[in-house]
Amino acid sequence: MFKSKTKHHVSLNTYLSSIFPKGLPVNAFINKGRCGIGGTTLEIKDKSRTTLLVVPNISILKSKMMAKNADERPDYIIFGGVSRPEVVNIVKELRKGEKIMCTPEATRKIVRAAKSVNRWEEMKQEWFLLLDECHTFITEEYRKDILAPFDYFWEFKNKSIISATPYYFSDKRFYSLDLHEVTFTEKLGKITLMNAVSVDGTLNYILNNTDQAQGNIHIFYNSVTAIRDAVIRSEIADCNIFCANDKDNSNIEKLGDLAKFFVEEPKTDIYKKVNFYTCKYFEGWDLYDEGATIILVTDRYKPYTKIGVGSKGKQAIGRLRNSGEQFMHITNHEKEKVKITLEEFKTEYLKEANTLIDANNSHIRQSKFGKFKGNDMLHKFADVEDETKLATLNRMKLDQQINESANNEIYKHIDFIKEDWEKAFFEVEVQYSPFKLESKTTIERKSGATKLKQDYLEILEFRREHGGSSWFYFGEPLDQQINKTNPLAFKAANLLDPQTMEEHKWNLKKIEQLVIVKSNEDAYIKLQKLAKRIFNKKQGRPDNFHFNSEVTEKLRTLFVDLEIRDPKTGRIREATPSLFSEVTGFRAKTAKRVNSDGKKENGLVIDTTSLILKLTD
Repeated sequence: MFKSKTKHHVSLNTYLSSIFPKGLPVNAFINKGRCGIGGTTLEIKDKSRTTLLVVPNISILKSKMMAKNADERPDYIIFGGVSRPEVVNIVKELRKGEKIMCTPEATRKIVRAAKSVNRWEEMKQEWFLLLDECHTFITEEYRKDILAPFDYFWEFKNKSIISATPYYFSDKRFYSLDLHEVTFTEKLGKITLMNAVSVDGTLNYILNNTDQAQGNIHIFYNSVTAIRDAVIRSEIADCNIFCANDKDNSNIEKLGDLAKFFVEEPKTDIYKKVNFYTCKYFEGWDLYDEGATIILVTDRYKPYTKIGVGSKGKQAIGRLRNSGEQFMHITNHEKEKVKITLEEFKTEYLKEANTLIDANNSHIRQSKFGKFKGNDMLHKFADVEDETKLATLNRMKLDQQINESANNEIYKHIDFIKEDWEKAFFEVEVQYSPFKLESKTTIERKSGATKLKQDYLEILEFRREHGGSSWFYFGEPLDQQINKTNPLAFKAANLLDPQTMEEHKWNLKKIEQLVIVKSNEDAYIKLQKLAKRIFNKKQGRPDNFHFNSEVTEKLRTLFVDLEIRDPKTGRIREATPSLFSEVTGFRAKTAKRVNSDGKKENGLVIDTTSLILKLTD
């Protein structure tokens, strides 16, 4: 239990400056509820105290230094690229009310500088240490020194941590803080959660239909290789790829020829129709792009993409600072409805960690020669002394392992992913995405009957699911898309039942004939209604007489307009006067009249009040 707990239930457009008019509280654990609520800005503008503000990455530092308003910029930013003498000078000259913003790894450099200029005690007693986006200390376990701020955190008299997606740490010292939780009177937005048959297939489908999005598309996908493959596969001509530029250039090498699309930092005036982001850009910066579509992509077959929806996922969606067209999450799942809870992981991992630590320390103390000292796994959850190799439990490291396992659990079933979004204050609509990824060779090898069956059944399933409302499509509905590539499947789905299709073994020629016959049946009913008006009594003629040339032309027009075809050839049926009664059902008798050229011409006297025939094809 925390020292105290305060809930702030506010409207969605409320900022922290209204909730905390005197500034962010000290010695507090602040769950600010949503991104872009003004936490960092509020602290930067507070000139009543000196602050060391720790944020996850360099891109956030650079973004804040470019803030439009000068009073929203920190006084100094410190990261790996800032030299030790520069840091010493900054710390030495820092005045009350000024703000240093730094990365987690840079805190050790700052503390060493403070000690060198005799300001360390002052820093601990008078400065305010604020750890922003505090969930990243747990979610970014791969960073060697991500936990560096906690070497000093508890020594500061004035300290707080803040995040829109906090992790509630297992270290009981955090319970000495005051908890502030911000909740909202309405949902943060609506997420379309796509239950994808193929994650790659669904993404490829979207990239091939980008014209269906009104604005730009921003895709958050934590895999450089997966992004590269998606771009190559879809053959899109241009895009932005925002990812970390590693010291060893590994990401650039992975991109290969697509390195031309690499961009160091997101900026408002450089966005393209399609923009990709890896986890470096999942939090801490502001995306201004009116009417944008935001897409999160996760794939259970790609471990690095399986981020926590309630943490990294919410952060990614929260980058957009103005109104968006739509928010999507493409994913798959293991279809297992049982998962291990976060609390279970906390209990069991603590037991396992203590067991391994005790075994390690006992072995080292009893070892005569010490040849077999050390266990590489210990570094995952313990601090190990360099000389003695004795291990001590590190709760923060243990939380990193717990969080990773708990995040993986939600991918057991789509319902768990949906629950995670709902806990993050989003409305969620789950849609089924049938799009698959097929190689050109597979498509070429697929027989016409196989393709007909696949598309026909897909249309039926699409329509059966609430008229398609629970199926995902980007732009046109799925059946209309199939109509463009396989019109026979579309027509068959409209006219023929599955039993008929199976009886004829999905044979293209036979199905096409059946479609024509069935289509003609419906068309002849329409033709009869139209024929009564078209073959009405001619003015100036004693009876309802029509020359054969007139009958032929009018029937031809009707056949074309109604697409009445010959089942044998598939072409528009040939119109002749002899077909009149057969296709219209009206009585008619042959006669001759003098035409406008003064010559006698055969024709029909038509009685549109008397039906004599059952319509056939």
